[in-house]
Amino acid sequence: MVFQRFYSYPPVECEHPWVLRNIKQKPIPCSHEIVDIGIYDLLKDPDGGHSDEKLMKWKELETLGWKVVPDCPDLEGEFKMEVICDNTSYSWELLTQLYNPDDPSHLPVIQSHYENIESFKEYIERFKAKYGVVDKIAIGSICKADNHNIGVKMLKIARREFPNTWIHAFGLRFQQFKKAYNLIDSFDSTSWTFPRDSGRSSCKNKEERIQFFHDYMRRVEEVTFPINKEQGVLV
Repeated sequence: MVFQRFYSYPPVECEHPWVLRNIKQKPIPCSHEIVDIGIYDLLKDPDGGHSDEKLMKWKELETLGWKVVPDCPDLEGEFKMEVICDNTSYSWELLTQLYNPDDPSHLPVIQSHYENIESFKEYIERFKAKYGVVDKIAIGSICKADNHNIGVKMLKIARREFPNTWIHAFGLRFQQFKKAYNLIDSFDSTSWTFPRDSGRSSCKNKEERIQFFHDYMRRVEEVTFPINKEQGVLV
């Protein structure tokens, strides 16, 4: 058991070893990074898919960390958008076109329909039938899930199906954190930019960004310290 890595895009003034950034964001010094192409174009034109220009930029991207194989969340379920495209079909199409299991930088994503356990199981089954058990995967189905128990259940299924695989959880929430902590190897969040106390606004300037990030990291440590201590991890 080791400390799970927390990835985010911190203020440049804050040293943090693990960075998650959008492909449009500038690289910052770190020990390891995860680069994602984001979904902003999908939110503008949900049935248009990722642009050829964006996909080409992903193909050409070089990183010493991992780059997330492009995928598509359930825009209808997560963002209440009217769409024609099925997100799992489109994600699978992107995966089979772009994912190379022999490329150590490629991080494939397991997708599903919104809060749909069966859809999640079917995608895993399809993935394993084609690629087998790989060294790392990311779970993209829990980021916007309002039902936190379903999110944790998905992570339990993923760990059962990939017992020795590195599992990264996108957008893991604190409501899921304690139950999910032992199921994953890394997670990410940008929620540190949100207010920590009722009545406060999101961070508005450099000083608040720094303070909010430190506050969030202390909160992570408060949760993980007793878990690691209980399991005999040096803390």
